[in-house]
Amino acid sequence: MPVSTIGDMRQYFMTSRANYSLKTDMQTLVEELTTGEKSDLTAHLGTNQTKLNSIDRQLEMLGTYAQSSTGLSQLLSTMQIALDGVDGQRSATSDALLTVNSGSSLSQIENVSNIALSGFETTVSALNTRYGDRSLFGGNDVDTNPLASSDVMMEDIRLAVSGLTTEADISSALDTWFDDPAGGFHTLGYQGDETGTMTRPVGANQTIDVDARADDPSIRDTMKAMALGALAGDTSLSLDLDTRRSMQKQAGDDLLTVASPLVDLQARLGYAEGQVEEASVRISAQQSSYGIARNDLVSADPFETATRLQSVQLQLETQYTLTARLSRLSLMEYLR
Repeated sequence: MPVSTIGDMRQYFMTSRANYSLKTDMQTLVEELTTGEKSDLTAHLGTNQTKLNSIDRQLEMLGTYAQSSTGLSQLLSTMQIALDGVDGQRSATSDALLTVNSGSSLSQIENVSNIALSGFETTVSALNTRYGDRSLFGGNDVDTNPLASSDVMMEDIRLAVSGLTTEADISSALDTWFDDPAGGFHTLGYQGDETGTMTRPVGANQTIDVDARADDPSIRDTMKAMALGALAGDTSLSLDLDTRRSMQKQAGDDLLTVASPLVDLQARLGYAEGQVEEASVRISAQQSSYGIARNDLVSADPFETATRLQSVQLQLETQYTLTARLSRLSLMEYLR
């Protein structure tokens, strides 16, 4: 009767291959148990692979929109903080200007003038706030600061009113400088985009327009009133004391008047923030829906995986036991 035998080398290779196969199976099952997903999705899904690819594309697109919405929300919040700062300067400067009365001395007027000038400078700084490397209040021009420096603008404003001696003439010159398309503000002060609005996508068919720019009439009127209050204390101008007092009183009143338009500007930003929040909620819901659908396709049943893992572990332990016993077999052991 013929006897089938396996040589030592062949036995070694068979044992090694069996060990490798069991270890690979165990590693795969451990990974599936840990991640909750099948490791070989192609074999698992078959014809459903196309459906998974479609879901993954949707999730990738939604992730892009979610990132855009988050960035836009932070940008709008930064803009609101800047406008809050502008309104705070408006209020504080108005309060200071309205303390001036018929009995105010030149020294008092100069002190209030310094407050108005500081308000002008701080307002310019707030409107030149940047979000990362992007300017905020220059429309589609996100590279350039929307406003020239306060020193440059005030120097040009002083030149525009040089030689004028009445409040009416100075106010008229300021109106021209700030409001005329050929005036100093539009040709020198404002450096951003004068026609466009900043537009950002927050969904497949939705964009948000941000129309708050540093050349908004409410911003110009705020800066104009602050400039008027600052000029009242400028001793280089040949103005009598009553004119200086009247200028600061008028500047304080103007800053009170511009409060409502500034609130309207902030409200427009608030509306955009609300749209972004709604879009974020919608995107989150869609991500959850697609995530559940994807999980249904690729998930590995934990009970089944754990059962298979236990079975493979038992097989591997048995393989190790057999290998250990076979390694102790020899002629001397048999003859004992």
